[in-house]
Order: sequence, then C-alpha cells, then structure tokens
Amino acid sequence: MSNNRKVVVVGGGLAGLRAVETLRAEGFTGDIQLVSQEPHDPYTRPPLSKQLLSGEWEPDRSNLRSGEDLEALGFGFRASSAAAGVDFDRHQLTLDDGSVLDFDGLVIATGAQARSLPLLEGKPRVHLLRTLDDALMIRAELASANSVLVVGGGFIGAEVAATTRSIGKDVILVEPQETLLMRGLGRTLGAAIEGLQRENGVDVRTGVAIASVTKAGQRTRVTLDDGSVIDPDLIIVGIGATPNVDWLSGCDVSLDDGVVCDEFCRVLDASGEPVPGVVAAGDVARWRSLSQGRDVRVEHWTNAQEQGTAAARTLLTDIGELQEQLVPYDPTSYVWSDQFGKKIQVVGYLDGSETPHLVKGEDLTPPFLALMERNGLLVGAVGVASVPALVKARAFVDSGASLAEARAAFTDK
Repeated sequence: MSNNRKVVVVGGGLAGLRAVETLRAEGFTGDIQLVSQEPHDPYTRPPLSKQLLSGEWEPDRSNLRSGEDLEALGFGFRASSAAAGVDFDRHQLTLDDGSVLDFDGLVIATGAQARSLPLLEGKPRVHLLRTLDDALMIRAELASANSVLVVGGGFIGAEVAATTRSIGKDVILVEPQETLLMRGLGRTLGAAIEGLQRENGVDVRTGVAIASVTKAGQRTRVTLDDGSVIDPDLIIVGIGATPNVDWLSGCDVSLDDGVVCDEFCRVLDASGEPVPGVVAAGDVARWRSLSQGRDVRVEHWTNAQEQGTAAARTLLTDIGELQEQLVPYDPTSYVWSDQFGKKIQVVGYLDGSETPHLVKGEDLTPPFLALMERNGLLVGAVGVASVPALVKARAFVDSGASLAEARAAFTDK
C-alpha cells in the first residue's frame, strides 16, 4: 500500500475509532487524522446512562482503548475540533478554527446530538444526556437532588429513570405515547417494560405531555396537559437524537435524516451518485438496506462498531488501497438496554407495528421472549432477561426462517 495517501475521519466516537483501526488492520500505512469535537479520547456511550451516571464507574473506565493502544495506531488526533465544511472536488476538509485538512479518503462519523424540548431550553436544572460531560454534570447535580423528572420514554429515558431510581431518587417518567418504548416495541411489549419500571418504584405517566413550565427559584416547575404539576429538583430530557449534518449544508451531498449512503456505505450526492472517496458510518449514516428494501439509520453501539469497519473497507477499495470484493452492509439490527438488572434485547428492524408471539415465559413478566411478526413474516425478536433464548431466536431471524419454523423450535418436545 502507498504511504503517501491521507485519510481523514470526522468523528471521535466508536464508529470513527473502528474506521481508524480497520484502516490499520487492513495494512493502510498512510496518514490518518481523526477529528473529534469532544476533548476526550474515544469513549463508549452506553455506560453514560447507567454505570457512569450512577457513580459506579469513573470516566476513564468508559474509554474504548488505552492510551498505549491509541498511540500504537499511529494517527493524528485533533480533539476539541469540529468540521465546518468540506470541498469534495478539492478533497479538503475545513475545521472550525479555519485550518484545512487535505484527504484522499474521508470517513464521516459525526454521530448525532440530543434533541431538545423547546419549552425546557435554557431553564434551570434541565439537562440533555449525550456526552461524557453531560453525564458528569448530571451526576454532580444528582448528589444534591431528591426528585428527578425524566422526559421521554424511549430507551435513553427509561435507562435514566432506572438508574436514578436505583440510586434512591424519587423519579417521575413522562411519555406522551400510550406506553414506554411504543415506537420500537409496540403497545404490548412497551407496556411490559412500563410494568418493570413501575414495579421498581418509578412513577410512570404515559399519554401526557408538558403543557407549560415556570421558573421556581433555582428549579423548573412543570405543568402537564392533564393539569398535574411537578416540581422536581432535576429534569433530564431524553427524547431522541438528530444526526450531526449541519456542517454539510451547502455541499453536494444527499441529506435525509442523516447522510444518505448506498449499500456499501458510500456517501451519495444530491443526484444519487457516490461521492468519490467518501463514506459514512454510525449514527449519522442512513444507508440502503437490501434486506429491508429501504434506507435505514440506526443509533446503537453495535451498528457503529460494525459500520465503522465496513465503511473503512469500502473506502480502501475505492481509493485503490485494497483489492477486495465488497459485500453490501446489511446486518440484522441489534439493540440492548439494561434496566433494573434486566437485559432487554431487540433484534430486527422493528417499528412498533409488529405482533408479538410469546415463546418463552407464561406472560410478559421477565424472563420472556417474543418473536415479532409483520404481515405473517418473522422480522425480529425481543427478549427480557432471556439472553440464550434471544441468541437462538436471532439465528432464525438472520437466516430468514419462517415464523412457524422459529415458533416450533421453542415448543417443548
């Protein structure tokens, strides 16, 4: 391989780091620059809403690699730097300090940012949770807080509620949908997770939204649209995330709730053609899934790791540094969450419209496993405290097995 080629990776999270590691593992000896908006070495995000928030872990434990491992990769690390723009024709990336990086290949892995709630923006003791610094700030304030309001009943909100309740706080969890995790798991399984939260002392309020807020000294008082008033010591908002693509506005690149890519993670221009030498990975990437027949974007750890690797291999092939027959990036989606000592696992691209078929457990009290059916087809599985059974079910989803075949495998002989 040539040692005078230059690759720039924008984004210092898991996807960006995996791209760097893959470049080196595949024999790339040229210059690599990793640009990270945060001041920290690459770290893993799942503990932010769990072990780090609770105080069980200290920050350095969340590092993805040791300092020695990072140094061995031999890349330039530009911390506290953000991409401000890119010229694809000149192969140049401009940073927010005005400096310019030339590249032969570019990996876009800028991730996503926490979505804010306009009514709560700028209000006292209101926090979003996305970064290590966010988690440490919330943890510090939790030390003097007795009551916590969590806004948002998706995975992040439910995890934050579980963590803060587990360390002895009074927790109210507000979600405007009918149940928790409604969009991903649907009404029946979402209600099961809601039950887990309630059983552990979380005051779950679904089907209600914030109507108004007022300042109450150093705190923020919240009035819900059912008329109830909540006066918490601390408010944590977890209502999803939006991909970091603002720096690409004005560029000839296709943007649609993320950076649009083909099935090989190549970034597409506005006309749908690949931009030479540019790939994307992780939370920011929306790519063509051949198995789903549509573009998908996934904001989870497993995808960031796997897609960082896939994108780097595509890039090396496209710039002539690797001779490899590319395989479309099309994994089975896998998501997990830890709440009150129970591991919740989800495989498949679920949108809440599926019908669950319980194949392990007599009811929806953990442990249980449900196969997920859409239009008569097996499209996924959801397990709570059922890790071995979920692994077994995933094999059927991966292989494209029928619902009947998968159900038969869990029937007692």
